[in-house]
Amino acid sequence: MRLFCIWIIALPYMANAALASVGRPADSVWADYVKAVGGQEVVDRFTTRETVTTGHHGPNLTFYWQKPNMVLAVGKKERTGYDGAHCWTLSLKGRVKKLARGAEVPLEMEANPLRWVHIKDFYSELDAAPAEEIDGEKMDVVVAPNNLAATKLYFDAGTHLLRRVEEKGETSAYFTSTVDYLDYQEVDGVRMPFHILHATTEPGSRTEDLRVKKITHNVTLLPEIFSKPMPGQVVLGGKR
Repeated sequence: MRLFCIWIIALPYMANAALASVGRPADSVWADYVKAVGGQEVVDRFTTRETVTTGHHGPNLTFYWQKPNMVLAVGKKERTGYDGAHCWTLSLKGRVKKLARGAEVPLEMEANPLRWVHIKDFYSELDAAPAEEIDGEKMDVVVAPNNLAATKLYFDAGTHLLRRVEEKGETSAYFTSTVDYLDYQEVDGVRMPFHILHATTEPGSRTEDLRVKKITHNVTLLPEIFSKPMPGQVVLGGKR
């Protein structure tokens, strides 16, 4: 009888230990995140976005995003765009360069941090992983296999907001890209990160440190700003 009572008392601790070893169900973690940022219905009301940022030890950038995945980043010396199929850069001198497949992924992560609300649109499989810690805070972890490796998503176990994305296999088969989402603030009914850190293990690279100054939703954009320009062509402005 005594052993039976001890077993009953220990059962909840055993269950918690088992859960920690395998992690929370991926669908539950993702559902909590969608609710935490404001809900899918609210997120889906936005068709365009303008995000003005300042860079710490880097360029100041303005991002333009249009649903579902078109992006343009505008700086003083160059602009980088993705039209949904091709990614490109345009230099101040009018030189156009086509970027390799996967180059659009970090661009989308910065211009549309709410893209993860629709994570099942671009990852067919979501797996649970053991909980981890970042800066002493517990994280629920979800792993999404890709063609070459996997993407790990770290969700704050307390707020359920996305804290970090660690990606390998989409932008590169050899290097790991990490994006940290910090300082969430409410904008138009959704919670958006106002501090984004982007790092990679690729030699010679440096961490991009973006601080968001202003976010405006549903701005009117010229559709052609996302298209790859012809050599020598200068695309001015983003908004109509």
